Amino acid sequence: MTPSKKLLMLASPFLPLAWLTDTYVNSAMPLYGLALAFVVVMFVDGWRLWRTANVNIQRVIESNIAVQTWNPVSLVIDNPNKVTVKMEVYDLHSDHLQSKSLPQSLCLNGQNQATLHYQLKATRRGNTQFNHVDCLLQSPWSLWHARRRVPCVSEIRVQPNYKDVFEFSLLGDEQKLARMGSRQQRRRGEGTEFHQLREYQSGDAMRKIDWKASSRIGKLISKEFQDEQDQQLVFLLDTGRRMRHKDHNVEHMDQTLNSMLLLAHVAAKQGDAVGFMAFGNNDHWCPPRKHKAMVKHLLDHCYDLNAGLVMSDYLLAAQRLIGLQKRRALVIILTNSRDEDRDDLEKAVLILRKRHLVVVADLYESFIEETLQQNPSNFDESLQKLTTENFIRQRKEMHSSLKGLGAMCLDCTAQQLPATLVNSYQQIKHSGRL
Repeated sequence: MTPSKKLLMLASPFLPLAWLTDTYVNSAMPLYGLALAFVVVMFVDGWRLWRTANVNIQRVIESNIAVQTWNPVSLVIDNPNKVTVKMEVYDLHSDHLQSKSLPQSLCLNGQNQATLHYQLKATRRGNTQFNHVDCLLQSPWSLWHARRRVPCVSEIRVQPNYKDVFEFSLLGDEQKLARMGSRQQRRRGEGTEFHQLREYQSGDAMRKIDWKASSRIGKLISKEFQDEQDQQLVFLLDTGRRMRHKDHNVEHMDQTLNSMLLLAHVAAKQGDAVGFMAFGNNDHWCPPRKHKAMVKHLLDHCYDLNAGLVMSDYLLAAQRLIGLQKRRALVIILTNSRDEDRDDLEKAVLILRKRHLVVVADLYESFIEETLQQNPSNFDESLQKLTTENFIRQRKEMHSSLKGLGAMCLDCTAQQLPATLVNSYQQIKHSGRL
């Protein structure tokens, strides 16, 4: 227990009064009586607080929450004492959680219950656990404070914010394309996989006519084809230190995971199997497969992947993937590279393209575009723009070299990544390259 401000304020007048007793001896006895009474009151109040039983607390929170979103949390507090308890309540949480409306003051009558509400936001994905709630109890006469740590265990899972993916699945095809900035691709040729038979329509090629079915039915019947299904899509996900870069206070890693989940949803609708391999800070292999709930399946494997401080090894990742993924697949490398990564990235593409179709989705920071659009007004700004232009030149040379090795290169910001990935996937499917 610790003394409150009220107790210190009440005790402070006794210091000058004690000095007066040395000067006026006759006033000592009344002062001693007053001091004794004050000490008795102080200890009685402290004894009553010491006898106060801990309150019971239950936390109400969703078991799965999205990163970088505010979520409601409730604390149900039950007072088992017969007397009123005054307290301040603070829910103890880890450093990567932020809260609003804490701490809160509460005056709870005896054998009664109350509910406190506050907001919680997670800034990092993964598993997290609450163990205690911190309560600062006041004595009945507010002379003492007692800090009590009440056990209250809750476990939550912080997932990528896939709200946009869920909304995407509820929209119609035209709405989807307009919503995410996807472009309509002109089809070159036709699909290669048989879909169904239908009546002949004016303009159908002669080679599409099924003569056996036509003779059997007595009218012209055409074959209808579709884009080939049952293909495989594998994400090669970089979890190295450069994926820690932020745009608008959101890590590239979080934005990349959202884009990966969105494309996985689109690919699953096309009948393709989806998987991923993480490299860098995390080494995780989720083999491609078809799943009724593809987004949830991938979430269960990638929600706790976070970018670390290590340098990613593209060559080692390519060698590992080529041993794990035997069947030809569309391999999309999700990364944020620099010119010093050029040799390793080229070697990785050379290894992968022997069996797979490779796409390198290379991110850059949005402030680079902003710097290029600025008109420098002093030497420092001129130097910054010149350095940025040199960075862009080296980046274009690296991407040109990767294209020469047979890879597709997507150069975009993290905000542009979802639409860019879906456009490229649709282009590849329609072209029949896979």
